[in-house]
Amino acid sequence: MLKLSHTEKDQSANLTPRCPQFLPLRDITLHSRPLANRPIKFSCDGELAVAADDSVHVFVPEFPDLAKQTRERKERRRAPDTVDVEQSKTLADGDDVEEDDSEDGEEDEEDEEDEEDEEDYLNDLRAQYSEGSRHLPVSYPPLEPKMNRELFYNLGIEFPYDGELGPDGGDDGADSDEEGEEEEDDDEDDEDEDEDGEGDVIDGRRPRIIPNGPFGAGYGAITSTGSSMNHVVNMDWSPSGLGVNRRPILAILTGSGTLAMYGDGSTAAKILPRVNEGMLQHRELNSWEVLWGVGERLIAPGQQVEVSEYLRGFSWAKEIAPGQALLATISDQMEVAILTVQTVFRPDQQGQERLVWLVQEVARFVAKGPHDRGDVLDPDYVPYGTSFGLNWTPWHHTEDSIASIISFVDRNYIGFRKITIKTPWARGELPQVEVDKEDIFGKCVHLPVDSFVEFENAILSQDDIRKCRGIVKSGCKIMPFEIALAGGTSYSHEPHTPRDCGTVYPPVEENGSQNTIADLVIHRPDPANPTSTPLYTLVRMSATVKTRDWYESNIWDTGIPSDGETSEADDTTPQWVRAIQEKIDISVPVNMQMRHGFEGESDSESEEESETDDEMDEDEWEDEEGEDEAEEDSTRTPIPEIHPYRYRLHGLAVSSGGGVTAVLASQYSTQHPERGGWHTVRSTIMFAYNTEQTSHPKQDPSPAPSDDIQLPQLTTEGKLFEWLYGGGPPVPGVNFPAPAQTNSTDAANPDQTNLKTLFQPIVQEQTCDLCGTKMTPNKRGQLSGCEQGHSFGTCATSGLAVQMPGITRSCGACGLRTIRTEELVQKIPPEQRDGVFKALGEGVCGGCGGKFLI
Repeated sequence: MLKLSHTEKDQSANLTPRCPQFLPLRDITLHSRPLANRPIKFSCDGELAVAADDSVHVFVPEFPDLAKQTRERKERRRAPDTVDVEQSKTLADGDDVEEDDSEDGEEDEEDEEDEEDEEDYLNDLRAQYSEGSRHLPVSYPPLEPKMNRELFYNLGIEFPYDGELGPDGGDDGADSDEEGEEEEDDDEDDEDEDEDGEGDVIDGRRPRIIPNGPFGAGYGAITSTGSSMNHVVNMDWSPSGLGVNRRPILAILTGSGTLAMYGDGSTAAKILPRVNEGMLQHRELNSWEVLWGVGERLIAPGQQVEVSEYLRGFSWAKEIAPGQALLATISDQMEVAILTVQTVFRPDQQGQERLVWLVQEVARFVAKGPHDRGDVLDPDYVPYGTSFGLNWTPWHHTEDSIASIISFVDRNYIGFRKITIKTPWARGELPQVEVDKEDIFGKCVHLPVDSFVEFENAILSQDDIRKCRGIVKSGCKIMPFEIALAGGTSYSHEPHTPRDCGTVYPPVEENGSQNTIADLVIHRPDPANPTSTPLYTLVRMSATVKTRDWYESNIWDTGIPSDGETSEADDTTPQWVRAIQEKIDISVPVNMQMRHGFEGESDSESEEESETDDEMDEDEWEDEEGEDEAEEDSTRTPIPEIHPYRYRLHGLAVSSGGGVTAVLASQYSTQHPERGGWHTVRSTIMFAYNTEQTSHPKQDPSPAPSDDIQLPQLTTEGKLFEWLYGGGPPVPGVNFPAPAQTNSTDAANPDQTNLKTLFQPIVQEQTCDLCGTKMTPNKRGQLSGCEQGHSFGTCATSGLAVQMPGITRSCGACGLRTIRTEELVQKIPPEQRDGVFKALGEGVCGGCGGKFLI
């Protein structure tokens, strides 16, 4: 009688693990619908922002606790093996296996229960982005200029509004601590004074601060009077390393011309418990607040205060270094302002280090093309303008500077201007930024409303020329291009009219699409398989049974077939493409639609109507089908069929590694107008991901240096997100121990001191605080112990034992804990503390380089 060993059971169980390593990406239904284009964005760490009409949804990903899963597997392997050598040999030779009768029934029952529990668990498992999200209202109340007061104080500059008189004749620039106590009284005084019509202007030119009241900005007929509906116009994530714990912040542009920054503030983030089994703890966005802003009356240091500026667009430059970034904004007068955005640590009144923002305008130029503004009364006048025209190329590094090219869109013209930063740029210091006086390149092309430029996030080399490729979206067509960052030819243009260059109307093309492009993303290039044009995916506005060109991509070299047939086995087609196409391909007899109002699960319908249609009795359907057949036999007239569904595609986003795409779409009925109001609108986020994870060797998935192509580094969270859903390789420090030279080393500072080597002598001499005996060596992720058996946690950065509560920070990517910076520097000799503190900075996880939760 042979008895199966625990080891063999564990090996078979590993083929179908009880708990999946990651949460599934499922569709997310939102009770909102955006008003602007391009409303969905991925951050560098896998966070997802989705714009509504007057608000923004922000979703935070959950990562698996791989260390816990590894420990559980090791514990199962340590179980006693009950199979002897002869029995194992017999089993290997293929003889029949007889199980122990005494325990056979009980084990079978337990296995059945385990299978049922596993099935129930998988069905009840929450999806990714199901916890920790936040809905941010951004349209009301309007932001007050006093929120930028700290930006001026951090630079030692007087705040422009401090000396102005408020409605009650007092100082309207009072401390923010008094605002909450006097808010109600101020509002009442504002209403009384507004009735009198006094106090709108101070000294004849400066606007007074009006709490919760739009003021207006710029020179537009509507926006200058403050009558905008203040909806979400554009949004984008900043580069990594800028906010608290090096996390990105979210910039949101609204219809009032205000650009506000949202991110972690001074309040500590709330850490959510492990909602899903096998997942790490993750943060909630309760600590998010409006950090600062620009546009309208939100004046930043270095800007004038006489005229309020209305912003039409903005763009973040690509990552420069931790705590350093550039931001470009464009006004309704086509003036592009370049602002430096930095974060540094300074001691507060209690002596504790806190993060402060240093924001200042350093350059400005007029983004004007060769064409005039045009006359709206001209019969050939075509409207133009966009909020997505600004974009940056990657940074090109030289010995004494870094350079990037910023694109802008004017009337039927795309211009490119070079921006140069002298290096080294010390953190906290004002950089030396130079803007070329003329465009280094430009192109006249017909550009309707909401045209934009997308750059490939890579620099290519060809001989002595460093170039970057991109794609221009113009209405229903795209135009690939490439531009030289260094070594290109000179360029110049002369003023002329659109008629002279033939860009008044779009060129006539045979078999050209009439379906407007809604959004476009460019994927990371593959150095092993170079292409002549960037790898892209685009979606067009309308997806119906007759518009087969609503999806287009050259990364998979596929599209929607003319017959509309898509196969589940076709792994090259994204999952959301198959889902939408299958939905719009559904057809029903017209008489069925007329009798029952067949509208399916339209976003605009109420849940009661959908449930009524779904619960219709099958016998009733069979009777009616029989009547239809009898009627068809008598009249011999075929019953036409209709397609009841269509989709409106709003936007498309791609993850930082390019392995995951997300589309925002709304479903409509093709036979009936939309019913209901704002409370019935719906939109759905659908995902496409790689279903097969690669089994790469244990190596760093960062792109290898190449002379022909330069790719940016991914963050640890970005690598982990790609490993989970994008088919990426395992992540060093998360899936396996990172090499010693990469521990606690930032990708932007490769020559940083190896902290574990620095702390090694201290670890060797460390003693137990409880008994005073010597601590024993430990390995990554394991407990530190002493000779008397006392166990402690281990710091991922230094390797020291954590012998005091409340002095560690938890990593959101690998779950390891690191002793806080102020505690670690106390263990270093005084002569080395400055260097160690600089190396630690605000800190990243020493095990994987990930970001801390708090």
